[in-house]
Amino acid sequence: MCRISRLSVLFPIFLSFLTLVACAQKLPIDEGRMVIALSGSPVNVDPRVATDAYGEQILQMTHASLVGRDAAGEPLPDLAQRWESPDPLTYIFHLRPGLRFHDGRQLTSADVRYTFAWILDASNRSPHRGLYRHLAAIETPDPRTVVFRLSEPFAPFLSTMVRGIVPAGSPARGYAPPVGAGPYKIDDVSPDGEAVLSAYDGYYGGPPAIRAVTVKFVPDSNVRFLELKMGSVNFTLNGVDPDLLPAASLPGRLVVEEAPGGNVTYLGFNLRDRALSDARVRRAIALAIDRETIVRTIWKGRADLVSSILPPGSGANDPDLPAAPFDPARARRLLDDAGFPDPDGDGPLPRLRLTYKTSQNEVRRRVATVLQEQLRQVGISVEIQSLEWGTFFSDIKKGNFQLYSLTWVGITDPDIFHHAFHSRSAPPDGANRGGYSDAEVDRLTETARREPSREKRREMYRRVQRILARDLPVFPLWAGRNLLVRDRRLTGFQLTPDESYAPVRAMRIVPDPETPSTGGAR
Repeated sequence: MCRISRLSVLFPIFLSFLTLVACAQKLPIDEGRMVIALSGSPVNVDPRVATDAYGEQILQMTHASLVGRDAAGEPLPDLAQRWESPDPLTYIFHLRPGLRFHDGRQLTSADVRYTFAWILDASNRSPHRGLYRHLAAIETPDPRTVVFRLSEPFAPFLSTMVRGIVPAGSPARGYAPPVGAGPYKIDDVSPDGEAVLSAYDGYYGGPPAIRAVTVKFVPDSNVRFLELKMGSVNFTLNGVDPDLLPAASLPGRLVVEEAPGGNVTYLGFNLRDRALSDARVRRAIALAIDRETIVRTIWKGRADLVSSILPPGSGANDPDLPAAPFDPARARRLLDDAGFPDPDGDGPLPRLRLTYKTSQNEVRRRVATVLQEQLRQVGISVEIQSLEWGTFFSDIKKGNFQLYSLTWVGITDPDIFHHAFHSRSAPPDGANRGGYSDAEVDRLTETARREPSREKRREMYRRVQRILARDLPVFPLWAGRNLLVRDRRLTGFQLTPDESYAPVRAMRIVPDPETPSTGGAR
């Protein structure tokens, strides 16, 4: 107790000392540099193969797509200034004039064709290949026109065009990113350190006002916060531990902004596992988890409980989907029924032993510890394995897990149900990591892809959600609110539900309102 008390007294003093030290130094923002802290390092920064959130967030600043998204997730022009669809099997895109990559090469329809052809080539093993199986042909009648011909109608087609374009002939070079055409170019990147970006003067929308951006990979939440207080980091989105937000909100150089979020955290099950293949065991685990307590104590109320992996604001969400209650007594009965009785009748010995994999993110580790204790109360012993992000994500994609937790980031189209739950969407072609298979889910997600009517698609996806709520191949937990902590001199960033970093291009560094002007002699 004394140790905790001393820390609680000394931590604010330490922060004050760091602030005084920082004030005596020239900060990155004083030199016009924005420094973003991500809570992990990207597995890859090639738009053809990147699937993790950290890689995607860097690519949103560096690689332009045919189509972008507005704050509501609706398509808007990016490299293509317009497009038309004369029939359900044809999409024609018209590129902007004068487009160039960061290295000065002209960006033409040939580069667009190459990017998608590379993804479709099975030998390249792109995890995005499954999204483009419906492409029958890609035609380039002239340097500024691309024609996509589909083998069948595909309703979410435009959302799949949000994919960074790379120059024709670009090899996949491991961690080294290919050249892009976005507002920032990558000058240097290292997997365990940082990515150094600089403004691209040839960007079609005009060069961004902030000329230099460094993206630091800082997995430790306390270190991220200390760097924010010192000023060596001046921007982080959902990168501050909720426990530390009150200190970030104190008067000073930092500003905290909060907005609704659309990123859904879920608990994943390996349905190939003998115990977890039984829906009763999965249901028991869900009933044993007190989500409200976790949201209140760890997230400090800054998250909303969900029943689907679709973001709460999605029009395809089923508002009548039943919420999973906290009911440990029923969880024990289900475990009994599934053949996992209490060994001695009084609870101390485990009915079942499972391994739970998570990253080294501090908040995720705390959540894992709470889940471990809650599951222990119903007789499930959980071993937590906290792994470096790259190792953790690799294990999940390989199916090397029993339990794990991840967050779906940037989901805007309900076609995610095909990508995550169709029986043919196993990695590397999709994200059905747990091995779920249901003939009706397959049929509905396939039919919805071909259905042009939004209303009919919505009803199909609501039926899918009801099946998933019954089978629980994953257990949706909560959708966190978006929390931005930034230096008060950084302005112009628009928070979006999908946690997009694309708005960085519109940001500016303004004079500090509390720094008096020296004026001039009169």
